[in-house]
Amino acid sequence: MRALSPNNKGFGTLHTHSKRKDKLYGKRFQKDIEQTAGGSTQSTSQGIRPNDGEGLRRGLSEASGNSPNLPVHLQGGREDSIEPHSPIKGIKEIPGQPRHEQYQREWIDGSAVDERIVALNVEYQEGTAPYYNLFYSPDVPRLNAGRLPGWILKKYAHIEAGGWWCSGVDPATGSDDLWGCFKPDQPRIDSAKGKYQKYEHPYKAPATLFALRVPDEIWQKIASRYGADFSSTDIDHFSSDRGFWKWVIKNPQIDVVLTEGAKKAGSLLAQGFAALGLPGIWGGYRKNDGNPTLIPQLKPFTGEGRNFYFAFDQDEKRKTRFSNRKALWSTARLLINEGSSVKITSWEPWLKGVDDLIVAKGAKHFLSCYQKSLRFEDWQADSLRELTYPVALRLDSNTKYIGDFAPPPNAKLICIKAPKGSGKTEWLVKICTEAQHRGQKVLVLTHRTQLGTALCERFGIDYVTEIGQSETKGIFGFGLCFDSLRLNSQARFDPEDWEDCLVILDECEQSIWHLLNANTEVAKHRVQILRNFQQLIQNVLSSEEGKVYLSDADLSDVSLDYIKSLCSFPVEPWIVVKEGNPDPWQVTVWNDEKEMLDVLLSRIRKGEKVLIFVDGQKAKSKWGTQNLEAYFYKEIPFLKILRIDAESVSTPTHSAYDCIDKLDRTLKDFNICIASPTIETGVSIDLKGHFTSVWDFAQGVIPVPSVLQRMARLRESVPRHVWAKSYGLGRIGNGSTSPKHLVAGQHNKFKAHVKQLAEADFIFDWESASSFQPQALKTWTKMAGRINLGMVRYRHEIVRALVAEGHIVTEGNYESEMLGEDEAKGKERIKEELKECRDINYQAQRQAIADSETPDNTRLKSLQEKQVKTDSERLEQRKGELAERYGSGDLVTAELVELDDLGEYSKAQLHYYLTEGEEFLNERERSRIEHLLEVGANELFLPDTNKGLIGGKLAYLKVLGIPLLFENKEWTNDSTELIDLSILTKQFKTQIKDVLGLSFNFDKVGKDGQPLPPSPVSIAQRYLRECLGLKFSDPVKRGAKGNQQRFYQPVVVPELRHQLFAAWKQRDQLRRATKLAEETATTPSSTKAENGGNGCVTVPVSSVTVGSTGNIEYIETAAYQPAAYQEPVRALGDFGEVEVSAAATSTAKPENGSSKRVTVPVSSVTVGSTGNIEYRNTVAYQSAAYQEPVSVSGDSGDVEGEEPKTELELLIDRLADCREIGEFEEAIAGHTREQVENAFLWQELPHKQMCRGWLASIQQTQSSQPAFNQEEVSG
Repeated sequence: MRALSPNNKGFGTLHTHSKRKDKLYGKRFQKDIEQTAGGSTQSTSQGIRPNDGEGLRRGLSEASGNSPNLPVHLQGGREDSIEPHSPIKGIKEIPGQPRHEQYQREWIDGSAVDERIVALNVEYQEGTAPYYNLFYSPDVPRLNAGRLPGWILKKYAHIEAGGWWCSGVDPATGSDDLWGCFKPDQPRIDSAKGKYQKYEHPYKAPATLFALRVPDEIWQKIASRYGADFSSTDIDHFSSDRGFWKWVIKNPQIDVVLTEGAKKAGSLLAQGFAALGLPGIWGGYRKNDGNPTLIPQLKPFTGEGRNFYFAFDQDEKRKTRFSNRKALWSTARLLINEGSSVKITSWEPWLKGVDDLIVAKGAKHFLSCYQKSLRFEDWQADSLRELTYPVALRLDSNTKYIGDFAPPPNAKLICIKAPKGSGKTEWLVKICTEAQHRGQKVLVLTHRTQLGTALCERFGIDYVTEIGQSETKGIFGFGLCFDSLRLNSQARFDPEDWEDCLVILDECEQSIWHLLNANTEVAKHRVQILRNFQQLIQNVLSSEEGKVYLSDADLSDVSLDYIKSLCSFPVEPWIVVKEGNPDPWQVTVWNDEKEMLDVLLSRIRKGEKVLIFVDGQKAKSKWGTQNLEAYFYKEIPFLKILRIDAESVSTPTHSAYDCIDKLDRTLKDFNICIASPTIETGVSIDLKGHFTSVWDFAQGVIPVPSVLQRMARLRESVPRHVWAKSYGLGRIGNGSTSPKHLVAGQHNKFKAHVKQLAEADFIFDWESASSFQPQALKTWTKMAGRINLGMVRYRHEIVRALVAEGHIVTEGNYESEMLGEDEAKGKERIKEELKECRDINYQAQRQAIADSETPDNTRLKSLQEKQVKTDSERLEQRKGELAERYGSGDLVTAELVELDDLGEYSKAQLHYYLTEGEEFLNERERSRIEHLLEVGANELFLPDTNKGLIGGKLAYLKVLGIPLLFENKEWTNDSTELIDLSILTKQFKTQIKDVLGLSFNFDKVGKDGQPLPPSPVSIAQRYLRECLGLKFSDPVKRGAKGNQQRFYQPVVVPELRHQLFAAWKQRDQLRRATKLAEETATTPSSTKAENGGNGCVTVPVSSVTVGSTGNIEYIETAAYQPAAYQEPVRALGDFGEVEVSAAATSTAKPENGSSKRVTVPVSSVTVGSTGNIEYRNTVAYQSAAYQEPVSVSGDSGDVEGEEPKTELELLIDRLADCREIGEFEEAIAGHTREQVENAFLWQELPHKQMCRGWLASIQQTQSSQPAFNQEEVSG
C-alpha cells in the first residue's frame, strides 16, 4: 500500500490506488468543495503556522468557510442536529481576540513554550480541516465512495467547532509526521470514563511521538548546554526540522528528556533541553507478539551511552503513581538494553506536569531537579522505600522535634514518619499517659528485648518478663517481643484479650521484618504468631476505642500495606510526616577501612573520646568488638574501653552488664565505646559533651537502614566517620532485587521439596498449606528485595541515604589527615596487626571450647534458656551445641570449631545425605514437614519451610550428576560428565539459583569482546565448594610447552568428614530402631466411626523380619466394614482362612529409583462375613544402594521379590502419559472417583490442572453415561 503525502492527510487512503482513480477522485472532491462553498474560494479560517504551504490541504481549509455543511464525500448518515458540547474547563475566552491567538497564549503563558516553537508546530483548525488530520489511516472504515461512515461523523462532529492541532517530524528523516494531536474547543464526553476526552489523536493510526521543530536560537541553546558543535553545515534546508533531530541523534553527549505530550516537550525545548513528547506513559514501546520493543522513532537515539531523562507527570494518587512507575520501568529497561543510561527526574507532586513546574517555579528550579535526577538503579531502590499514602499533617521541617499535635478522634491507624532523634517516642509517651488515665491498656510490640524494656520504662508499663515482680501486674498493658506473641509463651498471649487497646510498633519497619524473617524463637512458631498478629490488628481496629500506632524514620508503603491487608475491612491511615534536617552531621566517608582505623588511632592518641560501631562480636571476626578491644588495649594500654555486645551486657562480671537502660551514666566513665548491633536501634544516647566523634565500620552484614540507625544512637551532632564495603555479604532468598522473582524463587524451591516428599510417600495438600497469609509472603518479598538491593551497592546506598537525610558528606583523605603523624602505620601494617591479634584470640577461644565439659541434654537446655551467663558457661554451651550437631563431644576439636564457624555443618549435611546417609533422607524430611504442619495447624510459611528442608537441594544435585564427581579419576574441561553438567547448568540456571542459591554468568564477555562463559571445571568446582565444602585436588599439567592441559585430581574427602558420617549414621540408625520399637509396641486397637458407617480394626501379624543394610518394614493390616455389617473381627482358628483383598493404597515407584515399596501378604487374618472390605499393607523401604529382594517371614513362609504394580500405580502411569482428553477418558474408565483423585495427587502441577479440566469437561458432556464406575462408588 502506497504511502500518503502530507497533502493527502485529510482524505485517508482510497480503496483503489491506480493513478487514474486517484485523479478521478480528486476531481470529484474539488467539485464537492465548489458546490459546498457556492463557488466561492474565500477563506474564513486559516492556520497560524507560517509554513503551511500550498495545495489541496490549504484549499480544503479555505473552502470550508463558515458553512455548516460538509463536502459531499464526507456526508452519509450525518444527523442534521448535533447536540452542542460545552467548552473544556480552564480555557478562558478573551472577547475580541481570535481563538487561535488564545491558544497561542495557552502554550506560551500556560506552558512556558517559546512562541517560535508554537509558530512552527501548532495551528488552529476548524470546520472540516481536523478531519483530514484525524482520519488518514488506511484502517479507517469507509463507504464505497470513500466517504466516512455516518457514525464517525456523528461521534466527531464536535471537532468542527475548532481547536489546535500539533504534529512534529520523524526524527530519523526530518520529514513531517502525519501523526499528531488535536485539542478541540468543545470536547466530547467519553462515556466509558465519564469525563471529557481532552485530546483527539488520529483514528486507528499507530502513535509515534512529538519531535517538534525548533528555531535556530533554541538549537544553539541546546548545543551550548551540552557542549556540542553546531554550525551552518548542520542545517538541512530540505528537512521540515532543518536537520535538528538528525543532529541530536549523531551527538550522543546530548541528553534526551522524555516527557508526556507536546506542550511539555515544547516547554523543555524552550529551556534548552532536547525533549521528546510521548503520547502517554506507555507510548515509548509496543508489544509485538508479546515481545516489548521501543517504537521506531525512539530507537535511533539509543546506544553509545546516551542519557535518557524521564520527566513524566508527578501525581499524589497512589494508583496513578503505581501505573506511572510500571510504565517508566518497562520503557527504561528497553533503553538500558540498547546501551543507554536512564535517569528519573522528580519534583513536587502537587505541581504535576513539568510545564506546570516551570511556570510555577521557573526554569532554574527545574534545572535543580534535573541535576538531582536519580539513576535508574537508585530510583528502583527507592520504589520500595517511599511513602505514597496521602499525608494528613506535614510538620515544620525547620524544627528539630515533631512537637505536639493531636490526631482526630476517629483516626484508627496513626502513622508517624520523622527523622531519627526528632521526638517520635516522646510523643508516644504522652499518648500512653493519656491512655492510662482513661484506663485503656497499651500493648508494645518490638523486635528486640532491650528495645521493649527501654520503651516500657518510658511508657510507664511493664515489660512481660517483669510482670511477676511488678506492683501493677500488667494492668496498664505490657510490652513484649514478637517472639512471645503466642499462647504457649510466658506472655500467654491471646489476641481476644486486647480489644479496645492501643498497639504501638515503634521502629515498625524493622519490627515487621523481624516478624517475617528472624531466626530467633519466632521462627519456630511463625505461623501461629502471624495468625495471632492478624487477629490482634483486626480486633483492635474493629473495636470502638482501639488504635494502632506505627512509628519509624523510614516508614514506607510496605509496612502500611501489610498492616492494612491484615484487616477484612477498609481502614485509612492518618499520617504525620516531618521532613528536613535542621541539625545535619558532618560525615566523612572513607574508601579503606584500614586507613580509617589508622586515623582513628591517631585521634585517640590525641585524647579524643570516640563511639565505635561494628557489625560483629565474635573472636573469629577481624573487625568484631572482641578483636578491636584487644587491638586498642595492645596499642594504647591505659585506655578505658567499654565493649557493648550481646555477651558483655549479659555477663554479670562485665562493666557493660545490664547497661542498656542506663547508657548515659555508664558511658561517661569510658574513653572508648565499641558497640555491636546490640544498640543498633531502640536506644537513645543523650550524653552531651563527652564523645567527640562517631566511627562506623560497616562490613556489609546488616541492612543499610540499620547502619544509619546505629549512627544516630548518639543524639549529639558530632562528626561521623564511616567506611562501608562496596557490596553487602548477605542475600535473602535467591538474592533477587525483584519481589516478583523472589516469590517465584520461593515457590520453585518449595515445589522441589514437595516432589522429594512425594517420593518419600508423604502426601499432603501442599497447595492449601502454602497459601497461608499471602500478604505476609508479599511483604516478605518486598522487604527482602530492598535489602538485597541495598546489599548489591552497599556503600553507595549508605552514602545516598546519608545525603537524603540532609547530612553534609565529604570523602576522607588519608594523606592529608596523617600529614606529619610520626606513628602512622599504613594499610599493610594495620592489616597484619589486626590479623595477628585476631588469630591469637580466636585460637585461644577455639581451644577453650574444645577443652570444656560436654553437657548432657538437660544441662544444655538449661544453659540455652539462661539469660545471664558467665564466660565458662558460654564455652560449655557452645561445646554442647557442637556435640549435639555433629553427633559426639569427642569430635569437637579446635579444628571443628573453626570449620563450623565457616559453615561446615550445612555443607557436610548435604554431602552426608547425598552419599552415605541417603537412606535416612526421607525420614528426616518427613519428620521436619510433619513438625512444621503440626505447629502451623496444617499451614506453612514458605521461607521457613524452605529453610528447614534440604530434599529439593539434594534432588537437584542428583539430577545434575554431582555424585559422579566423587569418582576416582582425573578431570578436565573435556570430561563428558563436566560438559553435561555445564549444559544442564546453563539450561536450568534460574531453577538452580532458586533452589541451590548458585548463579552462573554465561553471558560474560572478555576484554577482546568475545564470549567468556565459565569452564566446565570451574562450574563443577563451584558446586563442590559452595554446596559440599569440597573441591578437586590440585591439577597436574601435561602436554608440550605452550599447549599444556590441566588434569584435576579426584576429590579427597577429609578424614573428619568420615568421622562425622560414621557418628551421624549411628545416630540415624538408633533413631530408626527407636521409632520402629515404638510402633511395634503400640497396642492394637479398634476404632469405630462416629457416624456408624465404618469400623476399622488393626490385627497384629505373627512376625516381621527386617532385611539387612537399611530396610525398614511397616506392616499394617486393616479391615473396613459397612455399618450394616459391623461384626467382630476374629483371629485365625475360629472360622478358617479368608482370602484377603488387594491393597487399597500403594505408592508409585520414584523416578530416581532411590527407594522401593514392596507389599507382601501376612500370615493369616480372618474377617467376619457379610460385607467386610479388607485392606492389607506391608511396606518395606530400602536404600537405592541396597536394592535387593526384601523378605518377610511368617507362618506361611518367606516371600521374596517385588510385587507387580498395583491398580493405582498403573492408573498414575496412564494419567501421566495422557496428552488429550480422549486418552484421559479411556484411562479413567472403570475407576472410582476416589481412585482418580488419588492418582491426581501424583501428577505434576500443570498436568494435574489439565487432568482436572478434562474431568470437568467429561462430567458436563456425559449426562447420560457416567464418567466413573458407579457400582464401585455405591458399593
